[in-house]
Amino acid sequence: IEKYSRVQGDYARIMWSPSTLIPPIFMTTENGLCSEWNDAMQKLSGIKREEAVNKMLLGEVFTSNDSCCRLQDHDTLTKLRIALNAVSSGQDNIEKLLFGFYHRDGSFIEALLSANKRTDIEGKVTGVLCFLQVPSPELQYALQVQRISEQAVACAVNKM
Repeated sequence: IEKYSRVQGDYARIMWSPSTLIPPIFMTTENGLCSEWNDAMQKLSGIKREEAVNKMLLGEVFTSNDSCCRLQDHDTLTKLRIALNAVSSGQDNIEKLLFGFYHRDGSFIEALLSANKRTDIEGKVTGVLCFLQVPSPELQYALQVQRISEQAVACAVNKM
């Protein structure tokens, strides 16, 4: 029990550390409810922990409308739903899925999502642990150029 308490304390210190070294982290239960929303995630999104926790992560926290964390578009919500459902059903973890959402102040944030299944002692999936990497301004610019190039190619192909 002492070891468990020590691990719980370490977990809490990491989750709630104001250090810039701790990435934005959120977690879901096996039912898709948001169970954690750390300090870095609050800063990145403008959404307070109490506004996110105990709500459906997809549909109430990350949405395609103007409430909470508005995603770039409905396709992004679908892509996120497929990825998190795959992880929660026991498939491989997700590494660096690119998605965008709007901060509460209206600024657009592009991030790379990594999602890992959480399991209990018996190996049963109990939820998903997600953390975000926000690319540097230079990488964000490169991603924007790549997206514009892809759109130009798609337009050119459609005109053929």
